[in-house]
Amino acid sequence: MLTTLLLIGITIASHPAAAGSELTPVRASTPAIATRDTSFAKQISMGEVTLVVGPLWRDGEFVLEIRANTHSVDLGEVKLDEAVRLVIGETSIAPSHAGSLSGHHGSASVAFPLAEVPTSFTVEIRDVPDVPVRTLSWGVPTPQR
Repeated sequence: MLTTLLLIGITIASHPAAAGSELTPVRASTPAIATRDTSFAKQISMGEVTLVVGPLWRDGEFVLEIRANTHSVDLGEVKLDEAVRLVIGETSIAPSHAGSLSGHHGSASVAFPLAEVPTSFTVEIRDVPDVPVRTLSWGVPTPQR
């Protein structure tokens, strides 16, 4: 399997990838051997739900690992295939497939079919209870090959 290692210059929160997954993380700030360490993930705590989003690259798919934590709402109401968009330049991209959240502490993957790794991107997450839009952005340097 051919994997691509990306470099990202921002580190905000930690988010471990699922055990046994074959995802290669988009890696933080310095070149390194690809690992399951996703210390490049970003956390956004607005309203009643905290989200941690970690981007990964796998065989032509750009994957967002999303973890959600709340003590006041049921996350099963959130339809990630409708709520999450990847924005590259002026183009908003819907996911090709998305998992689902449930309960008060959930995690799911959301995948986007891309021919190449984006040089920068924004993730918009809409209508997670009590916040209309959450926005996270990454600037990604060109991958080292």
